[in-house]
Amino acid sequence: MTKLSILVTKGLRAAALTLAVAAPLLAAPAFAQDAAAEAARALLPAKYRDAGVLNVGASTVYAPHSFFKEGTTEFTGYEIELFNAVSEILGVKPVYTEAPFQQLIAGVKSGRSDVSLGDLGDNDLRREQVDFIDHTRLTFQLLIDEADKDSIKTVFDLCGRDLGIVQGTTNIIFKALSQCESKGLKPANFIEFPDATAKDQAIQSGRLPRADISATAVGRYREAAGLNPGQILVPAPELGDLYIGFIVDKGNTELANAIEAALKILFDNGKYAEILAAYNITDLKLDAPGVNIGQNASNWVQPKPKS
Repeated sequence: MTKLSILVTKGLRAAALTLAVAAPLLAAPAFAQDAAAEAARALLPAKYRDAGVLNVGASTVYAPHSFFKEGTTEFTGYEIELFNAVSEILGVKPVYTEAPFQQLIAGVKSGRSDVSLGDLGDNDLRREQVDFIDHTRLTFQLLIDEADKDSIKTVFDLCGRDLGIVQGTTNIIFKALSQCESKGLKPANFIEFPDATAKDQAIQSGRLPRADISATAVGRYREAAGLNPGQILVPAPELGDLYIGFIVDKGNTELANAIEAALKILFDNGKYAEILAAYNITDLKLDAPGVNIGQNASNWVQPKPKS
């Protein structure tokens, strides 16, 4: 054997040894994820495993949370993508049904849906009826006419105005604007609408001022799609933040824990970050998912409805 052959042989043996040592190390993360996925599936109640499906009620009015692909009835959105990935880990198929936002809670309470999603903020009032599996944050902006940018610079510039709210949604601005009178300003007047479309129509027709509150994700999506011509987004840090998540019926703890376990895998393997980045909402991430952790947000406590 020549010196060159000896050197080549030694090199091949060394490379093979390196690969043999490295292979278990490379396989370790995959093995850990397989074990975590198996553990998540074990948490899923037998009735869902046996059925092989999870029935999901989804609101479609708040893109990019959940909506229909243009010209189709195919569900998409970052919450849809997250739940698709959760379902894959749990070994079940998500079956989506469109539901009005204000009926998402009723859907899981009645059993029509196992899970509901679509821009659902985790607050103290909703927590009385359902359990949340929180996955991201909501922050807020003002949506105003570009011509008003010198007169509307903060939330408190909306004091004394008529403002539209959607039935069943979190009145996220109420806490801030409850300070109007203490600041020597007129109180805001809240007008309730049955859904977001009706409220938008009131704004477009001039029945309401062209000034509104927008969740950051929704505002960015609409701006990028050219859906708010002549309007701009203004930061509204006075409104704080709110956690959002998937919901299940109150006390459906095993299902909530299974979804949380699957979400943790997506947080750990980078899929969660990948989905948020695709929708330009990386800054809305949580460090970890959790069941009923909404009280960690600053706007968790909501005003009691009038009796």
